[in-house]
Amino acid sequence: MSNKSQEDFWSENPCGRDGDFDLVAKQRYDMEPYLPREFENIKKDYNDYLEIGCGQGVDAISISKLLSKKSKYIAIDFSKESIEIAKKHLIQKKISENFAVEPYFQEGDAQALNFENEKFDFIYSMGVLHHTPDPQKCIDEIHRVLKTNGEALIFLYKKGSLKVEIAKFMRFIQKSLDKILKKDRFIYQILNKKKSPIFGTMFLECFGVPWFENFTEKEIYRMFRNFKKIDVKAYGYNFPKINKKNLTGENKFGYFHRIHLIK
Repeated sequence: MSNKSQEDFWSENPCGRDGDFDLVAKQRYDMEPYLPREFENIKKDYNDYLEIGCGQGVDAISISKLLSKKSKYIAIDFSKESIEIAKKHLIQKKISENFAVEPYFQEGDAQALNFENEKFDFIYSMGVLHHTPDPQKCIDEIHRVLKTNGEALIFLYKKGSLKVEIAKFMRFIQKSLDKILKKDRFIYQILNKKKSPIFGTMFLECFGVPWFENFTEKEIYRMFRNFKKIDVKAYGYNFPKINKKNLTGENKFGYFHRIHLIK
């Protein structure tokens, strides 16, 4: 599949539900309620922060409110439409809240970051790199633009987890139908036309996103081998209602690898 297919999907389906900031944020943190705690644990007085794959800007806005005034926060996304929504969300939140640091939203490609070497003290990416054509190239780019002794926090899909394996099976069904019917993403095209709440982000992502990678822990350590320190934990829950019972996020059956790095 081409980069055009990738761009089309994320332009048509900015990550998360439609609506104002509060609605989008509620859905995100109902699904991943441990993220606010993760944000609290990020060091607040770095100079330069980068988020890769900011979507509608919910995490960027949430993190930026916690930072010191000297900090700069840049958030990039492949989708122009997502960036425009993120900017609108920031304007909306500025009406009711004060920001010591305002995130700067811009288009960008995780595989070719448009920044000089060793620019950032901290890099964050949640559930993004596994949807790129070449995750290793993205990781190498993160290593390049991260300062020596800088930190990164990355979340990637965990191979063998329930949610990921269900998604892979659904994608297999679609691939088989496409081959029989000589169509491109047949199920996705139907669901995308309906735009029903029943067919939420997970369904569209399973059927529509061109690339869907997932990794074993051994593969994670190999891919990030150029970093000085690599800490990997299984995170997340396969059923949203369970999430609210445990805000730590750590769960051996989780569908994410939480990867904390030091260069």
